[in-house]
Amino acid sequence: MLHKITQRLIYVNHLIKSKSTGTPKQLAKKLGLSERGWFKFRDELVNDLELPIAYCNYRKTYYYTTSGSFEMGFRKLNESDTHKLIAGRSYIAPSQINVSLFTSFHI
Repeated sequence: MLHKITQRLIYVNHLIKSKSTGTPKQLAKKLGLSERGWFKFRDELVNDLELPIAYCNYRKTYYYTTSGSFEMGFRKLNESDTHKLIAGRSYIAPSQINVSLFTSFHI
């Protein structure tokens, strides 16, 4: 299930970046969702992940309203970056950082 969600996020990010989503109904079909399902997913992207997504009625596509990058995953930080790392308001010591997968989506 996590793989399916990740793939959907990658795909919707690609479509939004390239401004080729089409109408909400067309986008829902591309994502394998109902139109209502798309609106629920969009609301989660906007409200939970704080993605700056808007819809252009003239071009009939979704787009990002500001530049930035959508990132998800885990990235091992080097020693100099650890002083910037904050997880929920708690500092994470370098010895607690472990790992490996990091996916970045540039907007």
